[in-house]
Formats: sequence, structure tokens, C-alpha cells
Amino acid sequence: MDQQSATNNRHNNDNNSSNIDINDPQQSTPPPRKFLWFVPLKAHVHPIRFFFFLFSVFVSLSVIVYFAAAQSWTLSSILHVTEDAGDVTGSLSTYSEVTSIIFVVTWGVMSDHIQKRTIISISLAIIGIIFIAYPYAPNVYPTLLILRLIYSIGTAGTTCMMASMFIEIVHAERAGLVSGLIGTCSGLGAIFAAFVLFSVPTEMAHLGTSLRDPNLIVYAYAAIGATTIAIGIILWFLMPKRPPPEANVIPAKNTRERVWKNLWYGVKAAKDPRIALGYISSFFARADEVIITHFITLWIQQYYIDEGRCFVGQYCPYAPSSSRSQVGIAQTVALVVAPFFGIASEFNRDLGLVAAGVIGVAGCIPFAFSIDPTSSQSLAFIILLAMGQYGMIVSGMALIARDRIPPEFRGGVAGMYSLSGVIGIMIISKVGGVLFDKWMKGAPFLLLGIGHGLIALLALIHFIYMVVQKYIYGQKDVKLLYS
Repeated sequence: MDQQSATNNRHNNDNNSSNIDINDPQQSTPPPRKFLWFVPLKAHVHPIRFFFFLFSVFVSLSVIVYFAAAQSWTLSSILHVTEDAGDVTGSLSTYSEVTSIIFVVTWGVMSDHIQKRTIISISLAIIGIIFIAYPYAPNVYPTLLILRLIYSIGTAGTTCMMASMFIEIVHAERAGLVSGLIGTCSGLGAIFAAFVLFSVPTEMAHLGTSLRDPNLIVYAYAAIGATTIAIGIILWFLMPKRPPPEANVIPAKNTRERVWKNLWYGVKAAKDPRIALGYISSFFARADEVIITHFITLWIQQYYIDEGRCFVGQYCPYAPSSSRSQVGIAQTVALVVAPFFGIASEFNRDLGLVAAGVIGVAGCIPFAFSIDPTSSQSLAFIILLAMGQYGMIVSGMALIARDRIPPEFRGGVAGMYSLSGVIGIMIISKVGGVLFDKWMKGAPFLLLGIGHGLIALLALIHFIYMVVQKYIYGQKDVKLLYS
């Protein structure tokens, strides 16, 4: 009896020494918290901290979009670059992407040792510092290039930690819903940049000698940069912290050893036509983002100079105003339409991509041959272009979401999807920039139009192939509709 009592006491003490039994899923996975009553978060994440994580996404995209647009104003008004503006813009984008590739990996490794909120705050501080210094560059090479590369270190940190913190704080139950929220915040950030930040130089006219004083651009950079630094510091106190040990967040082991294995699997996965099509869509969809933010504003700036309404070495108040309406309205409409591409992809992923490609062609090709990029007709084409961009991103991501991919290799497929986009940015930005100077201002958009058409054609061919396999050859396991 005494031995039985001792055994029971020892058993009770063991139970009291730990609140979590790792073999009991009910105990090892605490119930999720809720954000806005329907968005599940992991138990250690306070909904208010999650809100500020979303706010960090909003801020990051806002300043990134503004920086891309303001670069054309910097080249023309401050550095007096006109003849090779397209080549310079494309080259800076290409070198920036190379730096981003390197530092996405670097920040990822560092996040194993320091908190992700710390990396986001440091990255925003880097972006803010470069904002302040950027207009003081005396030349494009090497000064402006060096500043742009340092800026890319900051943007790589915010982008990388956006995905890493998402995995760390989001409950697996509704990860797609949270992903949609992040995408919405990104889109709202771009819209805020277009409608609000683009007008900052003009709103600071009282600080300059005239409305065409190039120092207005300097003042705007300084104001936005200082605000970004302050927000980065404040967000450190408000964003989600590192998960406590009892949160049951299991760190990845041998991550660096598996990176190349995963990427190689991502390459081999392209044998699946749908995944290969997803990679190709990423190649052009990511390039869409850069072309819209960089080359539309550059074209508008050059248009006003060619028309004699603005001059090199002066601030052009017409350019930000036109860019605000063209880019802002287009991004707003595209953001509203994007969920419909997601719904379409739930039924048939090929046809969703066909629709995105056709809409992109309808916007890119006519806009490429436009005479006036600020006209209402051009706005209609830009709206179609932006809709095609968002549709390509949504439908392309749906293509790589295949259940047959082993869970341990899905990161490799996602990595190749992102890498395809980076390669697309580097190639189309550089080639499009050269053609912008040497051939016509709409050349980058013509390249995108050809790409959208190619993707629509490939997606349609694959859909027809699947129909033939199912109904002519009687392969009943072929699915045309997905859920």
C-alpha cells in the first residue's frame, strides 16, 4: 500500500511539474486567440500586436512605392539625368534585386538569433536613413547606386520578416484568410502612397522658393524618412514578440543544409505543367510591379519635360499629380477586383490565369503605344494593366498550391516561385529601361504585354490538353475543377 501511495504521489508531482503534455494535441496546441472575432492567431499573440504587424506591412509598402516613384523625380530634378533615365532606372532595379536575394537569406539566418520585430524595426530605420540621404547623392554612379543597394537591404528585411512572422503568429486553421489580410494591407499601402505620399513635395511648397524648387523633393524625402524611422522604433514595442517556449513553436533544424535540396526539388517540380506555368506567371507578375511603379512615373515625368511644361533641374508639380491619379486609381480598382481572381482560381486555375493574361494584354499593348500617358484613355489601360498584374499574382500562386507536393518541399517550390519573379524583374527592368531610351517610352509595357499574352496562351493550351485527356481519352482521374 505504501509503495502504491508513493507511486501515485510521484505521478501527481510529475503532472504538476508541467502544464503541457506534448503527446496530447489538446494540450500541446493551445486554443487560438481571435482578431476581429474571426481571424485565428496563435495563443501567444495578442490581437493588438497582430494589428501593428499588419500596420508594419502597410508602412513598408507605402514607403517602397513612394521611393520607386520619387526616383524619377530625383533623376530629373536633382541629378539632371534625362537621356539615359530609362537605362539608369532599369539598372538600379536590377542591382537592387541582386542585393535583395543575398540579404533575404542573411536576414533569415539572423532571425534565428534575434527577434523578428527587431529586424523589421532595423529595416525600417535603414529605409528611413536612405530616404534622408538619397537626394543628396552627387551622382548616379557610384553614390546613388550604393544608397540604392543599402536601401535594398532594408526592403529585404521587411519582406523576409513579413513571411517569417506570418508563419510564427498565424494559426494554421485560417492561414489563407490572414494571407489575404496581408495582401490587402500591401495594396492599401500602395494606394496610400499614390494618393497621399505622392503629394507631399507639393504640400511642402511653402518651405521652398517656388512651386518648382527642386528642394521640395529633398524636404519630402526627409519628412517621410524621419517618419519611417520613428515608426520603426515605435513598432518594436508594439509588434508580436518571440514565442515563449511553452508556445510549442518548433524551430526548423538543419535549415541551411536543406535550402539547396529544397530549391533543387523546386526546379524538378517544374515537370508538372501547372507548377511550371506558375513559375512563368511569377516571372512577369513581379516585373509588372516594378514596371508600374518605376516606368509609369518616369514616363509621365519625361512627357511633361518633352511638352515644355516642366524643365530638367526643377521640381515638376504636374508629374506627382498625374502619377497620383493614374497609379492610385488603377491600384484601387485592381485591389477590389483581385478577390474575384481568387474565387475563379478555386474553380479552375488555368482559366483564371487565362483571364488575367488577356486583361493584361488589353492594358499593356495599347498603353505601350499611347502618346499621352496622363490621358483618361491611358488611365483605362493602366487599370487593365494593374488588374492583370493582381490577377496574375493570385492565379499564379494558386497554381503552385498543389496537395501532391510533400510538405517538407513546399518551401522549395515557393522559393523557386519567388526566384522566378526576381529574375523577371532583373531582365525586364534592364531590357525595358534600355528600350525606353533607345526606342519608345512604352517599350517596357510592350514586353509585359507579350508576356501576358504568352501566359494566357500557355494556360489555355494546358486547359485544352486536360479537356482532351478527360473527355476524349477517358482519363477520369483528370480534374478540371478544383476546390
